[in-house]
Amino acid sequence: MADRYSTLNLNRTLTQFAMESMGAGGPFVADRVAPVVHVPVTNGKYYVFSGTEALRDDYDALRAPKTESNEISRSYSSATYACQQYGLKDLVADEELDNADRAVIDPERDAIELITRKLKLPIEMRLIAKVMDTNVVTNNASATAAWNAGSGVDIEGDIDAAKLSVRKKAGVEPNTIVVPPHIAAAAKKDSNIRELVKYTDSTLLVGGELPPKLFGLEVVIPMALSDEAAPGVSTPNVDFAWDDNSVLVAYVERQSPSKRAISLAYQFRRPVAGSLDVAAYRYRDESRHATVIEGLIEQTEEVVCADCGFLITGAYA
Repeated sequence: MADRYSTLNLNRTLTQFAMESMGAGGPFVADRVAPVVHVPVTNGKYYVFSGTEALRDDYDALRAPKTESNEISRSYSSATYACQQYGLKDLVADEELDNADRAVIDPERDAIELITRKLKLPIEMRLIAKVMDTNVVTNNASATAAWNAGSGVDIEGDIDAAKLSVRKKAGVEPNTIVVPPHIAAAAKKDSNIRELVKYTDSTLLVGGELPPKLFGLEVVIPMALSDEAAPGVSTPNVDFAWDDNSVLVAYVERQSPSKRAISLAYQFRRPVAGSLDVAAYRYRDESRHATVIEGLIEQTEEVVCADCGFLITGAYA
């Protein structure tokens, strides 16, 4: 590894700031949809599960004395993952550092926070491209009516159908619903939803948001923004990163995510510098009279059990 990536240049304070920024919370929801599984090597295998194996009564469990029990195993195939390393750097000029009011501005911390955000956004975008794609999550059906339609809306019925599909195909109870912000804004106005909120947490009627749980599912409203303008275009085109007109109902393993645990998707992350989710490096560029702040992360995102998800398409029109 190049000299600048040696432990001498690894800055623990900035790394701590970066890891705090990488943690769950805020507008990014990748960790809530695809938990992180740490892997020891850049390239390896992971299990692709068939969750219905446990539902079959196809083995005789009766055991006679002094005989061996019948052997069973979960049905799965395997696929390979390949972690990619992503890195960005920012330069803090000596003049900026000398003139900064440290009580208000910390240029180096500001730099690593910007870098971390710019590392998190593409993770979010890559995950969206997989879990919101009907070619990947093949369990899907159109909503009875768009959730912002004037009549015929059946949000509870749509969600119940999605939950039933996941139960039957994956053999697990779905626990998560991802509702893009523009769909959530319409859903919260639905009379049945408002009636439900009124009898569970009436304060939400004042705040005007969906409850944290809806029909037994943890509600995830992803608020991350993305400028979709083409490179070089000065006029911004800002929209929600999760701007699909579909709602995702899924089972997400949150208690013990691992390559052997069934879930919709995982982020396979190889620790940087031995044990760090994200590493921040600080070194000098004397030719430019600046301090370089650089952040690195190494990972990939994979759908490991597509049957753990269901897309309610056409939820917004």
